[in-house]
Amino acid sequence: MMDVLEAVFSVTFLAMVIRQMTPLLLATLGGLISDLSGALNVALEGMMLISALTAVLVSVHYPWYVAVLAAMTAGSALGLLMAFFHLRMRADIILVGFAVNIVATGGTVFALSLATGGDKGTSINLVSKAVPAVNLPFLKGVPGIGDLLFRLLSGHSLLTWFAFVAVFGLWFFLYRMRGGLWLRAVGEYPAAPAAAGIKVDVVRMWALVASGAFTGLAGAQLAMFNYVGFTRDMTAGRGFIALGAVLLGARHPIGALLAALLFGVFDALSFVIATRAQNFPAELIQAIPFVVTIIALILFSWRAQRAKALRGA
Repeated sequence: MMDVLEAVFSVTFLAMVIRQMTPLLLATLGGLISDLSGALNVALEGMMLISALTAVLVSVHYPWYVAVLAAMTAGSALGLLMAFFHLRMRADIILVGFAVNIVATGGTVFALSLATGGDKGTSINLVSKAVPAVNLPFLKGVPGIGDLLFRLLSGHSLLTWFAFVAVFGLWFFLYRMRGGLWLRAVGEYPAAPAAAGIKVDVVRMWALVASGAFTGLAGAQLAMFNYVGFTRDMTAGRGFIALGAVLLGARHPIGALLAALLFGVFDALSFVIATRAQNFPAELIQAIPFVVTIIALILFSWRAQRAKALRGA
């Protein structure tokens, strides 16, 4: 137990939290965009899985940035596919999302088997590339806390820094730009923007495409930095956790950042327990992020109902 506490209260643990929260944050931002448009994207898990495999397979033959773009394209294409079935064919968005998740689970194993010549578990036989890390040696020059800042902030991937910038970029888009106002209006009360001549279905289509692009980046981060390579079902429920983070973050970019940070803490904690307390049951360790998700959603729901009751009083 002392080993676990020693590891948790360290700069290394905080750096691990940032690393673990990055794919969650990117997927949460994607889920937030589609949710605000009124099209809940429950396919984040499947999109992330397919994008992760796409990134790995493309990076075998092309530079890392091409692989990241390919992952984004794969996610966007899945978002466009969801938009086609939901907006054109009038299929239920939840059912379409679950269909994508099911196809992703089996399809990635099949594609991995074809790419590796029969291996259905990992891409260990493929030499894939990684997203470069951003080293910040100048932080060591900060008086007093230079070494701490360097160990905390240096060595993270380019996508990590992009994710943090995207939080504030998305906030600016949603609350300072006309397009963001349209997006929120379509999600809140679609009849009003429709009366003003705004094409509701077009806004939702682009929201799903953007959601897929962010989720594609989450898959690329997972398979090209957190782990270099693809493993069967490697997303391990992160897409569903990201859905919970959207609600827990009160459907706001800053709230999404804080929710992703919370889940990142418990994700990193599960790694620490697995390595420092090996007698602890592995199943319980793997369940930690999901238990936290359920507890957080219960607390969020209780708080929302209490606030609603106070407003009605």
